[in-house]
Amino acid sequence: MRNISEGWAYFNYTQTKRSKQYLLSFFNQKEYHIDQALRVQNILKLFLQNLSLIQGYKINDQTVSSLHQFSEEADGRHFTYKTSILYREFYKEVNFNITLLVDFFYHFGVVLRNMNLTGANTEYVHEIEKMMQFIHSLSVNEYYNKDLDFKQKKAILTKIETERENGKLTSFWDFFYRFDMYSGMAKGIQKHDLKFPDFNADHRFIIKDFYHPDLKDPVKNTIDITENNIIVFTGANMSGKSTAMKSISIIVWLAHLGLAVPAGYCHIPFYDRICLFFSVNDDLEKGYSYFAREIMNLKEVLLELKSKKCFAVFDEIFKGTNINDAALITINAVEGLSRYKDSMFVLSTHLNLIENKLSEYSNILVLNLESFVKDDQLIFTYQLKEGWSKIEIGKILFDQYGLNALLKP
Repeated sequence: MRNISEGWAYFNYTQTKRSKQYLLSFFNQKEYHIDQALRVQNILKLFLQNLSLIQGYKINDQTVSSLHQFSEEADGRHFTYKTSILYREFYKEVNFNITLLVDFFYHFGVVLRNMNLTGANTEYVHEIEKMMQFIHSLSVNEYYNKDLDFKQKKAILTKIETERENGKLTSFWDFFYRFDMYSGMAKGIQKHDLKFPDFNADHRFIIKDFYHPDLKDPVKNTIDITENNIIVFTGANMSGKSTAMKSISIIVWLAHLGLAVPAGYCHIPFYDRICLFFSVNDDLEKGYSYFAREIMNLKEVLLELKSKKCFAVFDEIFKGTNINDAALITINAVEGLSRYKDSMFVLSTHLNLIENKLSEYSNILVLNLESFVKDDQLIFTYQLKEGWSKIEIGKILFDQYGLNALLKP
């Protein structure tokens, strides 16, 4: 995913446009609650447990959309013997929609009845049972695959009207689109071989064999932190710093939504707020420069920290100001953030001159993505290593691209 906010695309196996809207709304959450995340986990495990059944259930978006609209507009008062004579096309269309409606509810009811609910979330099982009762009340089992007479069709329209007025029809469609959303998520989890995370309250931050889901043949890394609450990534451009930071961020974000993650194992704390700053832009309308935007981002996090546990990421922090300025305020920021032991901060920097100062803090873990020069060629292994990266590739690339020769008279 080029942008972390596009993570929903890995779970977009929904079958209707409305379900996709539900999915987008789900991914646009700003607040995170562990009870909700665990509930979603449990529901998704239920769908994975029934994946073969769910994958066999096919629906057509246009048909569902038409049936939804028909059910919202159905009016038995206009379905009379008189309309069957005077308004034949209308009468024919209603008949057709009634047949489709019975077929739709029958097949969806079959899916619900055949789901294995062992170990499922009690609340969600209750929702499923309510929907099965609702479908049963429409008499679709009795009417399915039969030629219905006028009286039976009238009864269906009247029943739909009644259920619309008491709110049960609205509840059904909400359940149905969320069901399709969860189905799509489960399909994405299986397709990408994702694993569900665990949460802890003892500040352990362990992610094993993690990777970025965009990469076809990713190099997997592991991070295991017990005492640190700040991770500083150093190293050359192109070494994989941003990719590693995005990989960790994606995992934390998906975990807090209740989803499975691109890692072999994940055991992390649960945070109240997630703040990710990878692409900082000038805000011309408000008159902010790039650096001012960076300052405002840090202020946003500090204000959240007054009442919340945060996971925050700053890619190339304070690169919008001069090197001396950046070094001083980076040290100040790290020193201040280090006091928030219940939160986790990840940042990257090219400021080698602050290495000695940062080494004074015991709760800072410095990492780099291994890179070295061999036979005048830059080698990137994309493997995480502890410690400060010493390689400086500016001059190497300057020479490799022949700029020295071009600059000579």
